Amino acid sequence: MIKLLKLQFPLLIIIAGVLFYITGKILSVKGAHQNYYFKETAGVLLIIGACWFMYPILFAKKDSNGNVEIITDHSVEVPADTKMASAEEQN
Repeated sequence: MIKLLKLQFPLLIIIAGVLFYITGKILSVKGAHQNYYFKETAGVLLIIGACWFMYPILFAKKDSNGNVEIITDHSVEVPADTKMASAEEQN
């Protein structure tokens, strides 16, 4: 799902934010004064990553029937749902 919605980069930003926060906590235990900058950067990265995760939802396209189509990466193949495929074969 992450690859289908093109959300790899926001996920990396959130992971970087968590790593910056952990680094800031480690530095605060050791008494370094730079911990504030690491925690501030972590907060900014987490906010950017969270906003980027909402991008597909906010900019989804509506068709004439009011149905929403989320823009996805067409190069990624989506596996068919086995339950739906077996139900269609029975009919």
